[in-house]
Amino acid sequence: MSLGYSALRGDLAAQQMFARVLWMASERSNLLDGGAAAVQAIVNLARFHAWHRAEVEGWKGGRGHPMALVHSLAQHLMGRYPVPRMLASAWFGDDSPRRDEERSWFIEHAGGCPFRKLTGLPVQLTRKMEQQLLKSPADLPVRAAIRRAELLGLGAEPELVQAILQTELGADLRHSEYWRGVFQWMIRHWEALPVEKVEPIVKYLRATQLRDGAASEQSESTPRFATAGRTPETLWRQVREWQHELRVAAQRQQWGARGPFRTWAAAGWAGLRISDDCGDPAVTEWMIGELLSSEGLRAEGQALRHCVGTYVARCVRGISSIWSLRSADREGMVASRFTIEVEPQSRRIVQIRGFANSRVQGQAREIIARWARQERLDMTGS
Repeated sequence: MSLGYSALRGDLAAQQMFARVLWMASERSNLLDGGAAAVQAIVNLARFHAWHRAEVEGWKGGRGHPMALVHSLAQHLMGRYPVPRMLASAWFGDDSPRRDEERSWFIEHAGGCPFRKLTGLPVQLTRKMEQQLLKSPADLPVRAAIRRAELLGLGAEPELVQAILQTELGADLRHSEYWRGVFQWMIRHWEALPVEKVEPIVKYLRATQLRDGAASEQSESTPRFATAGRTPETLWRQVREWQHELRVAAQRQQWGARGPFRTWAAAGWAGLRISDDCGDPAVTEWMIGELLSSEGLRAEGQALRHCVGTYVARCVRGISSIWSLRSADREGMVASRFTIEVEPQSRRIVQIRGFANSRVQGQAREIIARWARQERLDMTGS
């Protein structure tokens, strides 16, 4: 219990509320049988004391599962209207902004706001989806319940719903417009899409279209899922090729890490720096520079999760010249964005690869093309 008071240090009103709720929970229910998780739920209810509509002493209590009891308690404290039991899971867990956002949804909905109109809801819900959400199983986490309702509202089969919920998309609701397109495509092709392929496809799309949840270089915002000419067969072939590249890259990276430190002569071309008009408010400067050591190649490969770290021998022999397109932000942090391989003998750019071997498009491609023109390099086909 002391941890509860410690967590509320600096908020006397919250500490006092915690003491009152804790006392009622111990006297009128078996909620504390839930251990630390139940105490944390009481801490969170106390933190939101400003939104309480009723005195805790008016709670009737009861005996049962901690989730049911927390639902009853939160409904009593904050509810003018009934709230589905699924939403009670919001009161468990830490005090992160993500979890507090879910608690604000509970409060808003308990106050009479339709769920599809809640503040900051990351997925646009239709009335049909909202109806599915309000009938969610009580043991589902809030975001998983939202995802489930979205899929059922779109007409997904139960097997597809379950498969999606088992991926990271069961908890991560960002980039909803992109994933809505993916789900609609999956539903249309469900008969030709075995359930075991759903998770690998999601991982592939996350890695190649979205960089750790951020928008890729394809556009300034999250790209749309392209459906034109995309069949389950063509997409699965791309997934398999990507998986193979990851395995090969991991093997090459492992082998390359065993080699000695090596350096080699510069190819003789100038780099490029652009700082006048970057076109991206988050970037203050773009740079293209040559990588001239084995350590530089390995660091580049680790940053972008591809196999350039294994190109040491090619660079030493003069077969390849490796360059890196990097960006600097307003705090001076520099990040690798794309790796460029040039064939010195033919002065031809033979490949450009970004995070997880993604292809270059948009502004990054324009910058590399500008450098290629400056150094009279052939960029055709790269």
